[in-house]
Amino acid sequence: MKLPKNHTFAKRLLFSSIVAGFLYYTISLVSAAGTAVTLTPAALAANTGTDVLFTYISSDEYQMGDSIEIVAPAGVTVTNCAAPTTDADGDTTTDGSSLVVSQTYTYLFSDDTTDATTTGVSFCVNYEAPTGNYALTFIDTKANSANNDFGGALLYVGDANVVVVSAQVQPILSFTIRNAADDGNTNSCPLGVLTPAAVSECSYRLKIGTNSSSGYVVSISSDGDLRRSGSGDVADSEDIDRVTDESGTISAGTEAYGLALLGNSTSTSTPVTEGTETGFNFSTDDSPIPIEGTNGTKVLYTSTTMNDPTTLSHSALVTHRATVDTGTLTGNYQHLVTYTVIANF
Repeated sequence: MKLPKNHTFAKRLLFSSIVAGFLYYTISLVSAAGTAVTLTPAALAANTGTDVLFTYISSDEYQMGDSIEIVAPAGVTVTNCAAPTTDADGDTTTDGSSLVVSQTYTYLFSDDTTDATTTGVSFCVNYEAPTGNYALTFIDTKANSANNDFGGALLYVGDANVVVVSAQVQPILSFTIRNAADDGNTNSCPLGVLTPAAVSECSYRLKIGTNSSSGYVVSISSDGDLRRSGSGDVADSEDIDRVTDESGTISAGTEAYGLALLGNSTSTSTPVTEGTETGFNFSTDDSPIPIEGTNGTKVLYTSTTMNDPTTLSHSALVTHRATVDTGTLTGNYQHLVTYTVIANF
């Protein structure tokens, strides 16, 4: 080649061209393949040394003298497994041996692999670290291949990759006294005109709503007898005699007053259990009503399931029943019946 007069510049140009051509040619021979890595297990207990299999599919088979390096970040203690990997590709032959220095696990191949590109290679490394998410990376060196592999995966230690989703459901408890038809609220139960010739009745529903999985307890008390005057347990001549517990149904012409409880008013979908305290067995109709201060508050019924206040079957039907005899004094009779509800949250 004949150089121009300005041969110094020409030499430099020629050298640069040669170097540029050489570099381009060299780079074209080198390639690297990103490879998906599987860690088994990927989640470890914190501060507990655990054997982990680091597995991937190689782009080429390994030959004697090739190596891989698996690097863990600071904070992770890296050691060989109790049974270090010798058969890397799972073909039951020895492929090489491993060495751990600081954060780096190195595997050096002493023989050729046969299944690295199909079943892949797997290396056992023991990791121990406090709670956190740690990136493990690897790169291999294949002396007789144009394809070197690299990749990485996250090692999850403790609960650093866990999100605790929490919620709270507030306790629900409602109580409404409804009329028998369940089309309106009520706080009255008129028995009307009592005569010896018939048994008078009035009814209403107790509707409890709760999301308690253990149900609820309904108790009953009164401020005294169904009475003509005064308060409390008045003289016998001034009240309608309370029915005797478990005495049977109230019959016309025999002065008596009590209540009947129908715990499942329309179905058995929400069963209740009537109270059976001594002297106030509400599973037997008719039953007397306890007096606060004399008999105290008694359990009317219990339920062990949740209740939907919008459902008719989730209610108890209470019926007050009374009759008089010819000796019952004329007048207006009244008393107050009180219910309390406790949910078993």
